[in-house]
Amino acid sequence: MENKTGTREITVSDEFRGQRLDKFLTLAVNDLSRNKISNLISSGKVLVNGKNKKSSFILHGSENVKIEFDNNIDELQPYKFDLNIVYEDSQIIVINKPSGLTTHPPNPGYNETVVNVLIGMGKTLKGGSDVLRPGVVHRLDKETSGLMVLAKTDHSYESLVSQFKERSVIKVYQAICHGVINENNIKVDLPVSRDKTNRLKMRVSFSNAKNAETEVFVLRRFKNAMLVKVKIFTGRMHQIRVHMNFLGCPILGDKKYGRRDNYKSLMLHAVSLSFVHPTKNEKMEFISELPERFQAFIKQNS
Repeated sequence: MENKTGTREITVSDEFRGQRLDKFLTLAVNDLSRNKISNLISSGKVLVNGKNKKSSFILHGSENVKIEFDNNIDELQPYKFDLNIVYEDSQIIVINKPSGLTTHPPNPGYNETVVNVLIGMGKTLKGGSDVLRPGVVHRLDKETSGLMVLAKTDHSYESLVSQFKERSVIKVYQAICHGVINENNIKVDLPVSRDKTNRLKMRVSFSNAKNAETEVFVLRRFKNAMLVKVKIFTGRMHQIRVHMNFLGCPILGDKKYGRRDNYKSLMLHAVSLSFVHPTKNEKMEFISELPERFQAFIKQNS
C-alpha cells in the first residue's frame, strides 16, 4: 500500500499555461493516479500559491503548487460485513456482492466497501496504481448484486485487466424490468456518454460517447413486467440500466434511471462470470442463484 509523507512542490512552467490543475498534476506527477490527485485536491492537500483551488482551476504559469501527503489519507480501514466468498486461491477471489455495498472507496475515509471488507478479513489484494482500489479489475454498481472477481497478485491483476480489455470475459446478468416487449431477443448497440446536466448519470448519446453493446433475452413475462437475461460486450458505466431505460423497460428499483416504484433494491444481478485463470490457464465459470428479492417477486407474480 502506498504510504507517502511530507510535501512536494512544483513550479508550473509556461507549457502548462491554460491547463486545469488536475490535468497538470496528472502529467507532472507520474507516480500518482488521476483519482488519487482528485482526492488530494478535494481534501485540501493541494495548494496553489498557498491557497486551495478546485480541480478545474486554470493555471496561468509560474504558480507554486504544493502537495501535502498525509500518512492516513489512503489508509484502508477494515469494515465488518458478512461477505459471501464463492472461490479463493492464491491468485484470485470471487465474491457474490450484495446490493447496497460499494465496490471500492470513492474517496479517502469511506469504508463501507467490498475492498474494506476483504482487508478486514485479512485478504491480500494487489494490482493497480490506485491505493483505494487494490485488486479491483471491474466493478458492480452499489445497487447491483452478483459475481465479481478481484486480484490477489500483480500478475493476476494484469491478466484479468487484459482479459476485460480484450472482451474475453463473459458477464451475464438477470434483471426484472417494467413493461413487456414482444421480441424474445434484442441487441442494443448504442453509444453512451455522461449526461451534461448530471455528471453522475449516463445517457445514450452520439456526441463524445463510447460504444456500448448489450444483448437482452426475455426469460419470463409477467402482467406488467418481465425477467430478462442480459449479456454485455462492453463495460460502460450504468450500461445495462441506460440501455433498458432507452428500450422503455427500466429496471425495477432503479432510482437513478427508472420509474418511481416501491422497490427498495435494484432488480439487477450478475448471475454468471467466466474468465481464464491467470496462472492455471484454465477457463473458470461461476454461477450465482437469484437473490431473495428476485425470487419473492417471481413467486408473487406467478
